[in-house]
Amino acid sequence: MTIAATRPGAAPVPPGGAPNGTAGGRPGRALPAVYVAGAVTALGTQMTMLALPWLVLETTGSATRAGLVFAAQVLPMALLGFAGGEVIQRLGARRTMVVSDLARAPVVALIPLLQTLGVLDLAVLVAIVAALGALAVPYHAAQRVLAMELLSPHARSLARANSALEGVQNGSAFAGPALAGALIPLVGTTSVVWLDAATFAFSGLLLLRRVPAGGGGAGGSAAGPRGLWAGVRHLCGDWFLSRAMLSTVVFGLMLRTLMITMPVLAFARFEGDSRVGGLLIAALGAGGLVGSVAAYVLAARVAPVRLACTALVCVALPLWTLLVSVPASVLVVAVGLSSAAAPLANAPLMGLLSARLPDGFGPKVLQAVVTISTLAGPLGFLAAGAVLDRAGVAATLWGVAALATFGSGNLILALRRLQATGDPD
Repeated sequence: MTIAATRPGAAPVPPGGAPNGTAGGRPGRALPAVYVAGAVTALGTQMTMLALPWLVLETTGSATRAGLVFAAQVLPMALLGFAGGEVIQRLGARRTMVVSDLARAPVVALIPLLQTLGVLDLAVLVAIVAALGALAVPYHAAQRVLAMELLSPHARSLARANSALEGVQNGSAFAGPALAGALIPLVGTTSVVWLDAATFAFSGLLLLRRVPAGGGGAGGSAAGPRGLWAGVRHLCGDWFLSRAMLSTVVFGLMLRTLMITMPVLAFARFEGDSRVGGLLIAALGAGGLVGSVAAYVLAARVAPVRLACTALVCVALPLWTLLVSVPASVLVVAVGLSSAAAPLANAPLMGLLSARLPDGFGPKVLQAVVTISTLAGPLGFLAAGAVLDRAGVAATLWGVAALATFGSGNLILALRRLQATGDPD
């Protein structure tokens, strides 16, 4: 769950005018290329998320070392996240994505190459994975900035773009690990990593060919705010954005707590039936994917505030079902509905945010949103483990439902107040 808002007096064209050279700033082939590039790299990355720990388990048998490799890829977002806005501002969104893709391709390729040569040890692997994480820091925010600059600044158009990008991520998270799991026994772990390297090269070349050099703005825009914390300052200085970021952190804590609680719930309430645990976790992924598709359809047809408020109610309400002794099928449906509602809320919120931003503020603010949303994840996992150990499943589920209700209620009230100002979006 992320945030968004509306900008009074939105400009008639996006920053940079019509960078793709089509009439009226229509995205033509450029925007589909952004979607395809994002889908290909996300699929390869999700495949590698399974392949790399699997490689470590195959060679060392150590789950601790496998976890270290996973953490090394995530850690750069925590350490370098806010610096990503500086990169996007200086290079432009298109160039940031191209550089990130084309730089990651050879770095990923080092892993199977060194493994084949027999010189890949844990320290080298951790260094390579950390480098990959650092190169990925500004990528997701750059996707949204580039989409924003290729489209009309109207909130509904931006909502559809954000729903498409979120659908790409949800679909890849759903299909990538399953595809990797099927390919590893057939072609081997190193071949799967080679495939990931190829996805980065393909994505970078596709963006170079299909998105004109003006797409995504020029680097070092004088209109943009300066300083590493400029995006955070802008978020804190706006009453709506500050309240929305509070809900972002709350949802981050809630979703991670829900994820870690699902298998524990199945174990405690359904006599250790692992099938129930698997179905509950699968419902989270499947719901997110279905919700992203629905968001793409509805974002252009339903007013952003109305769509977001309705979806926020549907995020929180089904989770109260988890507190009741009901059949497993009811719990699976409830979790799936809540998960499907999240992208339905997120798409209009991100569209509203993009439409609200003054010219030049997109890179810093969107990178701040992505970073804060990401940082909430590890906190949620740590808090969930502590609460489960000390208070048990029932108390943890009460906390999940209460957090979801607070986060949704806070955003709904803020959206209603925003709507009362009479903003045309």
